[in-house]
Amino acid sequence: MLWKLLPMVPGAPAAIWTAFARQAAWKDWVIVALLCLNALTIVAGVRVAKREPDIVVVAGNGKSTYLPREIASDALVRFLAEQQQLPSDTTVVHFTREFLQLALALNSSTVDGAWADALALMSPLLRERVAADAASKKLLDAYRAAKVRTRLVIESIDLVERTSTLLHVRATVTRRMGSLLVASEAATTDDRLTVELVQRIVPRTSNRPDGLEVAEMRISSGGTAHAK
Repeated sequence: MLWKLLPMVPGAPAAIWTAFARQAAWKDWVIVALLCLNALTIVAGVRVAKREPDIVVVAGNGKSTYLPREIASDALVRFLAEQQQLPSDTTVVHFTREFLQLALALNSSTVDGAWADALALMSPLLRERVAADAASKKLLDAYRAAKVRTRLVIESIDLVERTSTLLHVRATVTRRMGSLLVASEAATTDDRLTVELVQRIVPRTSNRPDGLEVAEMRISSGGTAHAK
C-alpha cells in the first residue's frame, strides 16, 4: 500500500500520522474496489454479448409469436440458425392486414384502444406526426361523438418492392361505415381506398414480433392523395 512507503515526518504527532495513514489506506482500497467492479462489468458484458437471441415463430397465416430461447427445442434452434429471420411475404401480408384494420376500421366504441395499437405499429417519427395531426383535428373526439361502426374489406395486398431494409406495400380496401345505433349492417357510406405503405424491417422483439414497422403511409381516394 502507498501509505506504507511514506516516511514518518520527524516530530509529527503520532495521532496525526495514524489518521493520515488510515486515510491513505482507505483511498487505496477504494481504488481496488473500483478495479474489481470494472472487471465484473466487463465479464458481464462479454456474457451478454455471447447470449443467443430469442426466437420468433411464424405460423402459416403469417402471425408471429415471440419465443424465449430458453424454452425452444434444440431442433428448432438448429433450424433457425440456418435461416435469416427476415419477414416473409406471408408475414408482410399479416402485418399489413393487422395495421389496416387498426388504423382504418375505427369504431366509436373501441376507437381509443385501436388507435393506440395502430400508433404502436408505426415508426417513432410517423407516430409523432400522425398523433399530432389527429390531435389537431380532434379525430378521436369526432369518432366518439359520431357513434359509427366501420367494416374494412381488404381487396388486395401487393408487395411492390423490397430492399434489404424497406418494403413498399400497396393495399386496396373498401371502408364501409354505418351507425352503431341501427341494428342493420347496411353501410351509410362506402369508400374505396388505395393505401401505400413503406414498411421498415426492424429487429424482432416482443413488441415487434413481425420484425416490421410502418415508416410512411399515404391514402388515396377518388383520385386525390392524402398524406398521413
